[in-house]
Amino acid sequence: MSLFHYRAYNATGETITGSLEAESVPALEARLRTAGNWLLEVRTEGQAVARAEATVSRISVRRRDVIVFFVQMSLLLRAGITLPNALARLAEDFEDTVLGKVVSGLAEQVSIGVTLHAAMQTFPRVFSRQVVAMVQAGEVSGQMPEVFKSLSDYYEWFDGLMAEIRQALIYPIIIICAASGLVILLFTFVVPRFVTLLTDLSLQVPTITRVVMAISGVLVQGWPWILGAAIAAPIALRLALRYPAFGRAFDRKLMDLPVFGSLVAMFGLSRFANNLGMLYRSGVPLLKGLEICQKLVGNRAIEFALEDVRRGVLEGTPMSKSLARHDVFPSTLVTMIATGESSGNLDEALSGVAQYYNAIIPRRIKVVFAIFNPAVMLTLIGVVGTVALAVVLPILQLWQMR
Repeated sequence: MSLFHYRAYNATGETITGSLEAESVPALEARLRTAGNWLLEVRTEGQAVARAEATVSRISVRRRDVIVFFVQMSLLLRAGITLPNALARLAEDFEDTVLGKVVSGLAEQVSIGVTLHAAMQTFPRVFSRQVVAMVQAGEVSGQMPEVFKSLSDYYEWFDGLMAEIRQALIYPIIIICAASGLVILLFTFVVPRFVTLLTDLSLQVPTITRVVMAISGVLVQGWPWILGAAIAAPIALRLALRYPAFGRAFDRKLMDLPVFGSLVAMFGLSRFANNLGMLYRSGVPLLKGLEICQKLVGNRAIEFALEDVRRGVLEGTPMSKSLARHDVFPSTLVTMIATGESSGNLDEALSGVAQYYNAIIPRRIKVVFAIFNPAVMLTLIGVVGTVALAVVLPILQLWQMR
């Protein structure tokens, strides 16, 4: 028998902690289930916290499957089917799939009296904090069908946007890979042979040829260092991003990049407007919505600004004035929200901001890639042309000497 320290939740969704003696983790979980509690975490004396063996918190589901779940739930609840019956029916429909395991877990917990949002919290990789908060607000307000409809609409838009970006990236990725292969071939195979020839002839080569030869020498002799730097740089960047100040500065610099910077900013602002709008319309208080949105925008600079905005709203400052203090929020967004606050229709203003970004982001993506693709081609032509010129000039010089 071992003494286990556990954390679990009861039928009302409240988290409880305690200690029990049991032969194993499954035995402990069985005892807790008998008492109407569900195990979340467990540890023994002197050991780090460990997830229960039967826990499903690590389950991950594709975004497309989550969208299907939201759509089906909206339709079933609108048809008047009760929440437990809707979950049980979907568990049967998605049987033998990963989503089926998730829905089955939700149905099992809801059937014993656990609220749906509390059940969703046991699947953090499937349902984000935004989803959990919206479902909780829907349970309180009785607007569950509308909540699931809003979630399905947003995730449909986001999934379509990601698909459009992936499609737009196919061509430039192929071009970049081909260009990289060609450049490596030129500088590691073609140019070194040419260098050997020029060395034997003892010619006074032009400056451009010497530069190309120097680059070739660095690539041929220093490739282990270059490869090591290419591997170490992303790791170092990832470690550095763990520091909040560096992360904020890095994301702020990304937003200032030419061409791509505006798109990076729009993605963060779109997540802010969409998430806050859905939360607010679902009945989540503004302060709570701002707190949740901080972790959903995917941009540390905007996240830091939202923390200050939340403090301002807590002190009684209108949200529009708090937003205006930070240059990460454009004047158009601030003006639209200020109009909604003055008219008492903040939910409509947030919806308008979300619709604005939903419409402008796809167009901006097309503009960005319309610039990016020719830029990649011109860069490739420039590199190849430079190498060709570096090779041709000494040949012409040799021809003149004859």
